[in-house]
Amino acid sequence: MGVRLIIFDDDPVYRMGVRAAAETDGTITVLAEAGLPDRLPGAAPDGLSQFLARADVVLVGGTGPARLARTVRMLRSSPEWSGRLRTGGAARVLVAATDSSTPAVLSMVRSGAMGYVMKSVSARTLLRTVHLLAEGGAAFGAGVAEGLWGGIGMLPQLPSRLAFPTLTDREREILELLALGWENKRIARRLVLAEKTVRNHITGLFRKLGVPDRNAAIVRARAAGIGAEQKAAEV
Repeated sequence: MGVRLIIFDDDPVYRMGVRAAAETDGTITVLAEAGLPDRLPGAAPDGLSQFLARADVVLVGGTGPARLARTVRMLRSSPEWSGRLRTGGAARVLVAATDSSTPAVLSMVRSGAMGYVMKSVSARTLLRTVHLLAEGGAAFGAGVAEGLWGGIGMLPQLPSRLAFPTLTDREREILELLALGWENKRIARRLVLAEKTVRNHITGLFRKLGVPDRNAAIVRARAAGIGAEQKAAEV
């Protein structure tokens, strides 16, 4: 199955360009396009809510960071999105903006965006980013990532928050320890939990990640940059 995309941007020329690029890709289907919504799609007569429930990636484009962040938060609060979050299958938001400053990028990440590129990027780069998000990754374009990772006050667990936003804080902690190769008993001792509780959390994160077993979860985590850089922090 190909990638299902929704485009939100007030600029019809930009939307047309993204749609044209998607058509040349051959594996990306644009389900719908519209200007930035001022209210939840389900409250409007445009029927966008049905597409929001099916999309893999939602592209939110524009110029004002505050409005873009508000749009991301609004979309993620919709019933369709919330329902898919519970099963780990929610769409991922890619922001295309004109502001590459660290505060602007951080505001999008905190709002729930999983990708951030400049509106000036090439069609090839944009499509590659859409595919990466659809596959479960997070992506930040040139000139953006440096400020993001160097931002003041960034949490050390931000990579896991970006890559796996549907996990609870506890599931995220356990995934990070799994990625280090820890066994259940050691995880339980570290987090002061019963071993059965750890097993239950692991079952839940397997379901959300869509993986069949421990090894597959570790592969997903390390591919997202979790675990490999934490070896020195083991205690």
